[in-house]
Amino acid sequence: MQKGNSYTVGQWCDRWFCENQSRWSGSTVGGYRNLLYCHIFPRIGSIPLAEMSEDSVSDFYDSLRSQGLGTRSVWCVHLLLRRCMDEAAREQLILYNPVRLCQEPPAEEYKTAPLRLGQIQRYLNTAEQLGVLPLIYTGLSSGLRQCELITLSWADFHIRCRYILKGRRLLALNRKAEHLLEQIPETDCYVFLNPKTGEPYQLHEFYYLHKRILKQAGLPWVAFRNLQRQCMEVGI
Repeated sequence: MQKGNSYTVGQWCDRWFCENQSRWSGSTVGGYRNLLYCHIFPRIGSIPLAEMSEDSVSDFYDSLRSQGLGTRSVWCVHLLLRRCMDEAAREQLILYNPVRLCQEPPAEEYKTAPLRLGQIQRYLNTAEQLGVLPLIYTGLSSGLRQCELITLSWADFHIRCRYILKGRRLLALNRKAEHLLEQIPETDCYVFLNPKTGEPYQLHEFYYLHKRILKQAGLPWVAFRNLQRQCMEVGI
């Protein structure tokens, strides 16, 4: 096995990918492979792992943008690189993860028109057809951040399915959310699992699920957090 100071970024990311891909769904493997081979390996793959710095990561993101890569794609590259470097830090191959010192790229670069009420209902109907309505409706009606939603556990509930306690925030659920959640068998772990992996959704998997619902419902793109804000304003 190579010593930490002899790895390049590309060699380490390739090792991380090969060792973990059996845990992921086919779509996740394909998405990660595309990000690695199209963006990470060609641009920073030859940099020694120990020489990666905050500046080199920021320069990498700037080069992606200058090549015309979209804001959402740069954000996805950022999430993947952060995971790879987190593992390198845990393995003590580097002292710290320089990606975490950088300003996180924005996930969206534009605002879109809000959906009409009839379109929101089509979105929810499609989520129900795909078997993910409890996940989607809870997210849209509760005010949970996406990272909180996909890692929601039964231990987060205060008074069975009526309130969610997250840090200092006590979030109330409406009756429909309560009803949907009551249909899910309670376990000692996470509430929502990706049926393809049996594990909690990753952020990128949730993004692609939201995108799939919009596409299948024949709706224009709208960021999930913007749709959530709209749904909470109108009280779905």
